[in-house]
Amino acid sequence: MVWEEYYSSLRELPDRLKKPVPFVVESLCVFEGCNVRSVLDLGCGAGRHCVFLAERGFNVVGIDFSKSSLEKARDWVRKEKLGNVDLVCGTMTHLPFIANFFDAVISVSVIHHAVKREITNAVREIHRVLRRKGLFIANLASVEDHRFGKGETIEEGTFKIKEEFEEREFEELHHFFTREEVSEMLADFTNLKVETINQHHKYWKVIAFK
Repeated sequence: MVWEEYYSSLRELPDRLKKPVPFVVESLCVFEGCNVRSVLDLGCGAGRHCVFLAERGFNVVGIDFSKSSLEKARDWVRKEKLGNVDLVCGTMTHLPFIANFFDAVISVSVIHHAVKREITNAVREIHRVLRRKGLFIANLASVEDHRFGKGETIEEGTFKIKEEFEEREFEELHHFFTREEVSEMLADFTNLKVETINQHHKYWKVIAFK
């Protein structure tokens, strides 16, 4: 597993994995307007968004399939003495939570690292665990990104791409979405809002309600 190898090799977290991404920070006002208290961080990694949200009073559950990343997240949570964070090992396609459990689900650069069938299952699971009118916020790789079409083709829109990451090189799946595909995938959600994130890579920022 790419990320298990990555996190297990880290002696300490790089600065970029200690800071929340801008679109999560910007979402705090949406959380407040929707009375969000409980949040699932889907693909929490080393816990940067779990810590960020917990420090602001939210009850957070982080889930990741990498045991090494969860170990680092637990160390961080203990260091900050945060009692409102739970960390769980699991996958996005089979979330180990009851239906209608969370007020919000966030996911940062995770869902698009899979084939379309797995992505569809993950979105179905996200919808299931959200309460009525629950909030979903995520970013999804866009077909406008410069990596689209590169690497080994796995299926339509999905490629295994070799990338350099902090002096490491590895291959990872990327599914790139059109705007129309995002709308189709989230057809069971309401009030869907899709915006473009233009940084080093291009993503769709997605906000939707159950």
